[in-house]
Amino acid sequence: MNYLQEELYSSLKTNPKIFEFIEKNSLDGIWYSDLENPENEWMDDRFWEILGYDPQKMPSKSSTWRDIINQDDLKAALTNFNQHIEDPNIPYDQVLRFTHKKGRTVWIRSKGMAIRNEENKAIRMVGSHLEITELKENEEFLHRCNQEANIGFWDMSVENKTIKWSNTTKAIHGVDLDFKPCLETSINFYKEGSSRTKITELVFRALNFGEPFNEELQIVTIQGEYKWVKVIGFPEKIKDNYNRVYGTIQDINDLKKSQIKLKQSEQAFRGNFENAAIGMALFDNDKKWIKINQTFCDILGYTHDELSLLSFEDITHPEDLHTDAAEIEEIIDGARDHYKVDKRYFHKNGHLVNIHFAVSVVRDTDNEVLYFISQIIDITLLKEQEKALKRIISITQDQNDRLKNFAHIVSHNLRSHSGGISALLQLLRDDEPELFENEMIQLLETSSFNLQETINHLSEVVKINLSSNDNLTLIPLSNIINKQIASLTPIAEKNNIKITNNTEENIKVLGISAYVESIILNFITNAIKYSSSERDSFLNINSEKKGPYIIISFTDNGIGIDLDLNKNKLFGMYKTFHDNEDARGIGLFITKNQIETLGGKIEVTSELNKGTTFKVFFKHEKN
Repeated sequence: MNYLQEELYSSLKTNPKIFEFIEKNSLDGIWYSDLENPENEWMDDRFWEILGYDPQKMPSKSSTWRDIINQDDLKAALTNFNQHIEDPNIPYDQVLRFTHKKGRTVWIRSKGMAIRNEENKAIRMVGSHLEITELKENEEFLHRCNQEANIGFWDMSVENKTIKWSNTTKAIHGVDLDFKPCLETSINFYKEGSSRTKITELVFRALNFGEPFNEELQIVTIQGEYKWVKVIGFPEKIKDNYNRVYGTIQDINDLKKSQIKLKQSEQAFRGNFENAAIGMALFDNDKKWIKINQTFCDILGYTHDELSLLSFEDITHPEDLHTDAAEIEEIIDGARDHYKVDKRYFHKNGHLVNIHFAVSVVRDTDNEVLYFISQIIDITLLKEQEKALKRIISITQDQNDRLKNFAHIVSHNLRSHSGGISALLQLLRDDEPELFENEMIQLLETSSFNLQETINHLSEVVKINLSSNDNLTLIPLSNIINKQIASLTPIAEKNNIKITNNTEENIKVLGISAYVESIILNFITNAIKYSSSERDSFLNINSEKKGPYIIISFTDNGIGIDLDLNKNKLFGMYKTFHDNEDARGIGLFITKNQIETLGGKIEVTSELNKGTTFKVFFKHEKN
């Protein structure tokens, strides 16, 4: 024994002040227990002071502290105590939680040693207390931080051929908490390929060269899910070799996926920006360029470096400088996120370029403007075409007005002259009736009648073309159909044709009453006129609603139409395709014009000797 150590032992026996100094300064308390009388136990003052109690009022009994110790910790301490009593080689070392007088938890590390008699029986036990509350609280805080950050720990020992994982590490790998990782197979959790190759290299360099590592890799969980992790490793040198590597593993899967998506988005934006078919530019609140693409440079004839030195004010027509000032302010104030405006820019060569300017904003997390994204489209050609179109429309409108006036004049004058010829012929018939036995006079009278009829048709067409669909009203359709059927019943019965109205009773269409009546009348009379004498004839009138239209279908089993031969002339003026002596070729022409004037359309299907279906599409709402 060293003489100083021997001298200290001797002084402890003779000088109690030395013991008191050690007691107060080396530890947070000493305790001494009588194992033969377990209730008797002495705790020094420091122990009770740590727990907030007055030492003078605390009896030296083990029962004094049993009520304030955590009961789970007490059970663990008793187990450890019994093991130490049976085997001195098993140390007594416990971390215990006590309840402070004010209710908070105090962590104390308790170490002890049994004192044995000559028969090796434990008769006393001496021990020490060390308060570790701050350490435990920091440890708990670190644990919670690691849980929140999803950070686990791992420890690999080459010498012992073991690897240890914390519970969080196991959770990251998707294994149960009782899972025992194996040094040889743990590496297989890393995704085959670059990740597995990289971790193998990192561990190799850590063990052979003492290099720490910090890498983002992919693992495959026990469930087969790919997951990004951040692995940090620290090699430890034991004697002359690096036999241990320990560190952390963090689940960064969501973060990494977001980073990958952000990178892809940035790449996509950069590609779209730089290769866009339209001009694009980023600018700040002061309207200074942040970035411009080549197409924008090409639109104005500048090189990238030349345009970068200019501002919006330099290239904008003076009259257009403030056309979007209010919109920019509204975006900055958060009242809007985008706007569009047409402007005029100066080309490098001096001529004006008409631009369609569309602006949107990118904001930060505080909703403050980071920068503006502008799209610049050259609409110079479009503007020129627009002006040309306006000129053409103006000329066309003028020509249409003249044609309408001409049609009025021609129709009026022809009607006057035709009426005069008819009147003269009538006077001639009254005075000289025998003249009308002459074939030439008969032909003249027929021609006069046909001329009058033609003029009436032309007048009707002019009247339709001059009509406006602004004055359309909702018209009950079923009543009109029933009215037309009733007026034509004698003719229908004479031709042995049954007419059935299957339209909905309350159906209404947009139109002009006179036109709607004329349309219905024409299709009913056509069905009668072109019914087949070889069978009992019918005409079924049905209705259906489809989108913006009310469809009225007229289906008969008459003689039909050869659409392959007559489809293109079906609705032409004075076009006939039957030998019926009453056919004039004007009815369908006028009917089609009336339907289109009302904003509708007409479709037809037909087969010779089987029948025809006309579908008339009427609008039923103003839109």
